[in-house]
Amino acid sequence: MNEKEILFNIIKEPYYCLLEVHVHYANSPITSKLKEVIDKLIFRDRVRKILFDLSKVEFVDSSFIGAIVYAYKNLLQQEGKIAVVIQSASVSDRFLIAHLDTLFKIFNNMNEAKNYLIEN
Repeated sequence: MNEKEILFNIIKEPYYCLLEVHVHYANSPITSKLKEVIDKLIFRDRVRKILFDLSKVEFVDSSFIGAIVYAYKNLLQQEGKIAVVIQSASVSDRFLIAHLDTLFKIFNNMNEAKNYLIEN
């Protein structure tokens, strides 16, 4: 991982915050940086809805999935929501095997995910 590489892009929209992940391989070194971003968004910026855009991600390890669950749990305590956009079949499989679709919404379409967060 190159220090100058942009790992995440954060776009604050009126009804949610879009967190774009710009890596293909989301593993432990990426996870620690993601958790820092999540903490800033939830606890400093008081964001209550996060849309994770994983459309560029081709692999996730368990620590990265754990960071998404970490965001979910923290937002749940504050009546917030998350949604996740996934394009890769292998990434989707990892989330579905863990039954994470029972905790939060997983989409393969960005517009559907945005509409869900706007309407809920």
